[in-house]
Amino acid sequence: MKTFKLNKIATIAALSMASIAGVADACSRITLDTPHGVSTVRSLDWGVQLGNVAQVNPVGLERSSEAPSYEKSMKWTTKYHSVAQTEWEVFHGVASDAINSEGLGTSLLYMYDSAEFIKDYKDTGAPAVSFLELVSYVNETYASVDEVVKAFEANEFQIAWKDGLHGVQHGLHLSVQDKTGDIALFQLNKGGEMVVHRGDVASDLRVMANAPLQQEHRDYVSRVDLNNLEATSIPSSISSKDRNLRGLFNTMHVGFSSDASWAQTRGKLLSTYNAGNLVPQDLIDPVNGETYATWTQFVYNHENGDFLFTNYDTREQIGYNFNDTTSFTEPMCADTVALASQGLNTATFSVCEQVVGQ
Repeated sequence: MKTFKLNKIATIAALSMASIAGVADACSRITLDTPHGVSTVRSLDWGVQLGNVAQVNPVGLERSSEAPSYEKSMKWTTKYHSVAQTEWEVFHGVASDAINSEGLGTSLLYMYDSAEFIKDYKDTGAPAVSFLELVSYVNETYASVDEVVKAFEANEFQIAWKDGLHGVQHGLHLSVQDKTGDIALFQLNKGGEMVVHRGDVASDLRVMANAPLQQEHRDYVSRVDLNNLEATSIPSSISSKDRNLRGLFNTMHVGFSSDASWAQTRGKLLSTYNAGNLVPQDLIDPVNGETYATWTQFVYNHENGDFLFTNYDTREQIGYNFNDTTSFTEPMCADTVALASQGLNTATFSVCEQVVGQ
């Protein structure tokens, strides 16, 4: 197995990350309840094309995270079987999203506004987890949103803010959502204060975008009447504020029939997401003057384990079921972009060529 440690790729990665640092306000996530169980749709949007590798980590793996700026770095043993979505083309192994055997999902998205507060964040003394492994650590260690929040409040772990990604500091934020519909959003605020927002699929946390911080999103949304189905006040730009608002509007009014199949329900989830949160190529964000687009997207069911991946560069799709991976006894990977380009409909897994955190 080919394993890349942080220090072996730091220089190349830092140059790559620094070159696209301005393309920041991208990506969205929605989590909704359906007759077939709680389900999540997530996209990765960026200024350059992105890849996607699904990585399966079984129970019992010895894992670690490098956090040189902190007194302690996290070491853990995988407690729950987990499948993470990792990106290697630009982000060099960052796990952006994951789901585990208990139905807990975790999403890591960009949050530009938190970057300025990193200098004020103080080491809490807890083992620190790098952004590279944060999603994987949470999903491999905890069974529910409540467990994650209680562990964080008990100072069982902290985020290695100062170490950033491959030596370049970035603002990010983390959401955890489970099969009961419970959701928690972790954000770094003014003064280096960590704020945990709690909610569920019926709250505004069902939609996650990027900057500004959650309280400012709420202020922006409060100015619009989401009950007006004529949508005369719903903005159309690709800015994070507008994507978040449109996502809330669309998910507020969508309904799922108990008579519909899971495939039909999944299709409605995707159309709801795409109408408000998918970013077409070549448009300009009026907030920062940047252009970015949705390159990869996935929808997964926290209850039945179904997972569908879409590559929006080619509109190719490929799927698998979480339950088909539970027999794996070592890390296994599937390059969903490459496999879909071969015309496959179902992903096949093989021994990982690249692994972070081992």
